Amino acid sequence: MKWFTGSIERITPSINNQYPNAFGQFQGLNLDIVASINGEQKEFKGVHSNDFIADFGEDSFILADNKESLYNYIKSLLKTSEDATSEELINKHRKWIPQYRDVLADMVPGATSSSEVKELRQQVGSLQEQLAEALALLKSGNISNK
Repeated sequence: MKWFTGSIERITPSINNQYPNAFGQFQGLNLDIVASINGEQKEFKGVHSNDFIADFGEDSFILADNKESLYNYIKSLLKTSEDATSEELINKHRKWIPQYRDVLADMVPGATSSSEVKELRQQVGSLQEQLAEALALLKSGNISNK
């Protein structure tokens, strides 16, 4: 999973926007979007115009109208994967967790999850203990300089 920005080349109303439903009301406006992503044009059909996110399914694209919406959506996908409980779901979601975390970290450098902060604190605590032990050994004269 990777994230990138693209530019909109063309937006047109979808054909199905021209017909009312059984009650004579028009459905929400759907759009066909052509976007340039990494120099390649991609076409996305039937994107709901009032949605902030359009998810085209696993192994495909997720479109967002702004970075914050995409960030929050990826966080919700990560939470769903982390909260999986059955063996089948755990195996399915396990592969996505590191990818979601990488995208979130790439989108907002410096943003970390609480588990990452806890792990970093443990590492810092361990380093502090090792440094204190080394200083104590130096003071006691049990380490010689060769």
